[in-house]
Amino acid sequence: MPHISVIVPALNEEKYIKNLLASLKKQNFRDFDIIVVDGGSTDETVAISKAFGASTLVLPNVKEFPSRNKAAEIATGEILLFTGADVIFPDKLLHNITERFKDPKLIAVAGPGIPYDTSFVYRTEFFLYNCVRFFFAHLPGSLHRFSSSTNLLGVRKSVFIELGGLDPDDVNADGMLGRKLGKKGKVWFSFFKIKAYTSARRIESMGGWTFNLHFIYVLENFFPFLSKSSLIQKVKNKSGQNHSDMRKATSKEISTERYSNK
Repeated sequence: MPHISVIVPALNEEKYIKNLLASLKKQNFRDFDIIVVDGGSTDETVAISKAFGASTLVLPNVKEFPSRNKAAEIATGEILLFTGADVIFPDKLLHNITERFKDPKLIAVAGPGIPYDTSFVYRTEFFLYNCVRFFFAHLPGSLHRFSSSTNLLGVRKSVFIELGGLDPDDVNADGMLGRKLGKKGKVWFSFFKIKAYTSARRIESMGGWTFNLHFIYVLENFFPFLSKSSLIQKVKNKSGQNHSDMRKATSKEISTERYSNK
């Protein structure tokens, strides 16, 4: 069985990351390690990560995708498993992933993120989106699309490094990596055995309309010609700035809360 390195970027995630790390401790597959790349948290994220035995790399002010690339460089696992701090794994997820990677030709696997803390309406939206991902992933030939997300993406380290990792300047770097992986070799999107539960905190805080506009750039994952359109480029630039603003706002909120509680 291959060794897995689970890679988690984090910034002020004390409310969520303990749930992810606890779910990893419950896995029935044990040959894995955890790398948490912290962006300069002012809460207990680092302390919680260390308490769960994760290797913790602190890179203040480093964005998400460069953080993932740095962790991939130092990872010892043959398989890199990218996820998020607000994700929860089913008990057999790592086992199911390694079962897939018994196929020596397989270079990457992905699966749906299922929201656990939102309304029926938004759960339905996520379900339909994941159905689209599954549908395109099983189309033949030139119609095939591997829509990957770093909430749940397993990839052979050798291939990840060969492809140059995640583009640090593209807000849709995980989607674009999926495009490269689909062209590079055999990939698999599973709807049942490889899945994870994710927080829908962003759609709840942003509202459905704003959230969907923010992430509308994922359309290029299914229709590559859209990548050249000025509209998608504008949306990606705006969304990239929004990501930076949200990270700064989170840090400011945590710092303010800590100061007020003194």
